[in-house]
Amino acid sequence: MSGYTSRYIALPFPELGDRVSVLLRNPRLLPPSEITPRDVALGPDGQPVDSAAAQQAMYEVMARVIAAWNVYDASSPGAPIDIDLDAPDFAEQLKALEAADQTRLGPITADNVARLPMAIIAAISDELGRVADPS
Repeated sequence: MSGYTSRYIALPFPELGDRVSVLLRNPRLLPPSEITPRDVALGPDGQPVDSAAAQQAMYEVMARVIAAWNVYDASSPGAPIDIDLDAPDFAEQLKALEAADQTRLGPITADNVARLPMAIIAAISDELGRVADPS
């Protein structure tokens, strides 16, 4: 087989749920244009003027790097929670809450990347950071 090796990086998240995972295109093998965020306005201190725009620019990069995923919408609380924290059956209520289905994220877009849990976003950021500092 010709071509680069290790073209993909699998990021499993067993601590987040069964089969929760993200498959990345290896950022070290991508051209700079794929992993460089679009320009955002910077203030005199060199920091983004609009932090939301800077965050969105990074989500766009992440969406370009993600090849596939099996993830759920962390921003979707589902049905309103009606639970009595002092109830004697609190443990059963909590178990029922945990068993409720979550919405699976669909297409890989910047807007959907924004709905990922922080643990997944941090892991993707770590992989992107290895390009700048491979040690």
